[in-house]
Amino acid sequence: MISEASVRRSINHLGSFGDTDLFPRLPEMRCFLERPGTIAKDCEKLNIGQYTPVGAVETLTPKSWLGFRIAHQLTASDNVVYLAALLDCAPHLEAARLPKENNEAFAYRFSEGESLKVFEPARGYHQWLAYLSDFGEPENPFAENRPAIVTDIADFYQRIYFHRIENVLQDAGCPKGPSDLVKKIIKTTRAKQSYGLPVGSTASRMLAECLLNDTDMFLKHKGMKFTRYVDDFRIEVPAGTEGHSILCRLAEHLMVTEGLSLNVAKTRMTSIKEIQRSSRVRLQDVFTSAEMEKIQSFIKINYGNDDDTNDDDTISNPFLSADLLLDKLDEIGDKKVADLSIFKAVLRALRFAANINAERLLDKHADLLYYSPREYCLALNSASKQENFNTESVKIRVRELLYMSPYSDLSYVRSWLLNLFVDGTLPASLSEWQTYDFNRSIIERRANFFFHGLANDRAYFRALKTQLGSLSEWDKPAALMAGICLPFDEYKTWLATAQDLLSTPFAATYLAWLKDCHGKRTLQQLLSDAQEPVCTSL
Repeated sequence: MISEASVRRSINHLGSFGDTDLFPRLPEMRCFLERPGTIAKDCEKLNIGQYTPVGAVETLTPKSWLGFRIAHQLTASDNVVYLAALLDCAPHLEAARLPKENNEAFAYRFSEGESLKVFEPARGYHQWLAYLSDFGEPENPFAENRPAIVTDIADFYQRIYFHRIENVLQDAGCPKGPSDLVKKIIKTTRAKQSYGLPVGSTASRMLAECLLNDTDMFLKHKGMKFTRYVDDFRIEVPAGTEGHSILCRLAEHLMVTEGLSLNVAKTRMTSIKEIQRSSRVRLQDVFTSAEMEKIQSFIKINYGNDDDTNDDDTISNPFLSADLLLDKLDEIGDKKVADLSIFKAVLRALRFAANINAERLLDKHADLLYYSPREYCLALNSASKQENFNTESVKIRVRELLYMSPYSDLSYVRSWLLNLFVDGTLPASLSEWQTYDFNRSIIERRANFFFHGLANDRAYFRALKTQLGSLSEWDKPAALMAGICLPFDEYKTWLATAQDLLSTPFAATYLAWLKDCHGKRTLQQLLSDAQEPVCTSL
């Protein structure tokens, strides 16, 4: 039903860049990376009628200083199937879009082949800003004050109607089997609302772009010069045309055709000159142009691809000392006067600097943990691998924050703080977690299994063996992996009885992989070793 090439590329991409750009990586993804051939065979046998997606973890995440959005994490199984099915559809979807050369639909252009990256490089948000710095260059150099429109779509991902997804897949001529799988996963994930896409995954970004293809065509046919990055539009107002008329027609098209509406707070009339100016200075309210140039040469800041740490000059760039970056954060003072993306960029860069002072970061800039927990905790993980890391002091502070509002109010933030103990950044002593409520979310329940496994709590898993059937499909893979602390014969017997209790189409492959791991790798290695594609015939 899904091609082997797409399954392998899906696995390798998710292994390299993560299953989302928001949540901690799922440890069970390691099975897919080490058994791609077997997983591909499992996908060949997928029966659309019998395949039942599990559904997603759904949680509130900060989007800006005062804004939030709902984000989703699919199970490892569903994510592999979702992306692989979309990859089979991707050539058809890309062919239906406007040509990439004109930069009208700028972002997430599908790249065919076997590359780990499924989107073409140099098409991230910061490359779009660079393009905007020359946007609308007139044949008449004295016409740079021409009017223009800046706008975006309100709650784009969450408001996409399901029937539009069906129409887009059908209109592009996508193969039926993969299309049906895509629709089934989306429908299950968004069952409570009956509209919207799972937020945070590569597959959703690919599909969302194509859902605006009719809007791109609408503007093109109206003779508009425009460019769009996801749901963010810049439109030049032609001479002799009223700007509000264009805005009215765009709003009407989105409402009638797509069931979407423009974001009033982010819609304004401006000029080509102002678009160019604002794009040039977007990141200069904290750093000078020279400093930002050095940062951008040091680490490629590209939405969705910022886990790519293979830049040649990552370690050697002398500009990016940890102290300098922390000094910059100290200088800002009231952080809310600057764009949140700047702080994410600093935290990303901090990950690759030497001598990170984790205690200073936690003491003076703990507020950033609430707004950007992913980048913050990854920086702490990098610090833990360096000589000056004070494990005990950092552990005490992290546990304090975990119980402290506002950090404790968001399950998304709690998931990242707990992951510091799951992935080995900080030691997880079971006795210290006796009073913690692990039933607040799916991710916390999974962390509880891992904590017991890391503590070699065999009695806990012996009691759990008879309760496996009552656990959720999110809990079962974590519980079975954490139970690897059991003696081999006991563990082997448990795995044999577990197959009928798992609904995933990859149950046999996953259980066989766990059995093979026993005695060869510890649970800590399965949780903390880097996930990356491997050469294997399995």
